[in-house]
Amino acid sequence: MKPASVAVEPKLPVRLSPYGQGTRPRILAVCALDVMAWKLLRPWFRALLEAGYEVHIACARTNWFEQLAADGFHMHDVPLRRRMNPLVHIAPLWALYQLIRRERFVLVNTHSPVAAAVGRLAGWLAQAPAIIYTVHGFYFHDNMPWWKRRGFIALERLLGRMTSAFMFVSDEDRQMALREGIATDAAKATTTYNGVDLGAYPPKGSASPISGELRSKLNIPQAAPVVRIVARVVREKGYIEFSEMAKLVSAGRSDVYFLVVGDALPSDRDGIVAKLRSCVEAAGLHDRFRFTGSTDRVADYLRVMDIFVLPSYREGFPCSVLEAMSCELPVVATNIRGCREAVVDGETGLLVPPRDGTALAEAVGRLLQNPDLARSMGAAGRARAVRLYDQRFVQRRFVEVIEDALKEKNLEERPTKA
Repeated sequence: MKPASVAVEPKLPVRLSPYGQGTRPRILAVCALDVMAWKLLRPWFRALLEAGYEVHIACARTNWFEQLAADGFHMHDVPLRRRMNPLVHIAPLWALYQLIRRERFVLVNTHSPVAAAVGRLAGWLAQAPAIIYTVHGFYFHDNMPWWKRRGFIALERLLGRMTSAFMFVSDEDRQMALREGIATDAAKATTTYNGVDLGAYPPKGSASPISGELRSKLNIPQAAPVVRIVARVVREKGYIEFSEMAKLVSAGRSDVYFLVVGDALPSDRDGIVAKLRSCVEAAGLHDRFRFTGSTDRVADYLRVMDIFVLPSYREGFPCSVLEAMSCELPVVATNIRGCREAVVDGETGLLVPPRDGTALAEAVGRLLQNPDLARSMGAAGRARAVRLYDQRFVQRRFVEVIEDALKEKNLEERPTKA
């Protein structure tokens, strides 16, 4: 892996397609939902557009299809489902197979575990020239029953034989994939990390009236400490432990508020939204919790808070942690893959065991009681984000991996001189 130095993203020349002189090579990106393409993957895909590729996105349509089309992407509505039942994937598999055969894509790039499995199988059946899997975290994790974990690893090994190259947002995932035989060639397994737009997520201390305005809107006193989580409201993000932490912290302090930024997707069915609200009510904390629901104002809400918490059970490489670090916030996260790569324990934040509300409360309490420590961790987090996770660096690495795969397959032709 190349050193994580940051440089201005280069402007790459427009490519010529092996399928037609002067046309742009077509790349198909496959992800489960359009919300993932819009909120997480769009900077990566924009880098491909700017490098001269024609980018198609296949995903299930929810609320972001038109915005993505307006942004220059060719959209394909494929009914991908985030479920383990293999029968529900027959229709999207057939749709992707037909799409890949018809459009003659030079490369298929897959994202998210289920969509990546269906997309790679479809690409292999359709004989796509190159298939790259961008791994945002494997479905299996350390706390899963061993037999279930081994089953998913075996499935990933099989799918790995259909994969030309891998990109990992977590280097720990890369090392584990090589160790388990999921990826068999280290030269074709690259860690890109996730990135953050440092300008869109400025340090919390930078001058802005937004924090005061949002505190007033949320009915939070201007000087009150705010502990916050930003994530889909699903069980594996640790919301039950977050509520347990809030109860324990509030037993010793009556001035702390808790902010939940996010909501469940229509495809999330674990019922945790109702359970979370029930836990908050049972603990008598309804007057201290604020729920924003889904929002595009994540950066603004980060300015309202003092401590960022992410008690997940499983992560790839959490963008929410990078955004909090960019905003100079100390982070309390679980000691799992991804989180322990982004957060330096004792330097940029604190790591706690997963599924442990008491340990979470102790870490949050420590930062509340030591504001100087919290500020120093926040400053160290911003410096780390600037040094390692600038979005421009991630975009450049993403395009480089795509280029390398096309060169190896002799699918890319540079413009010839006049």
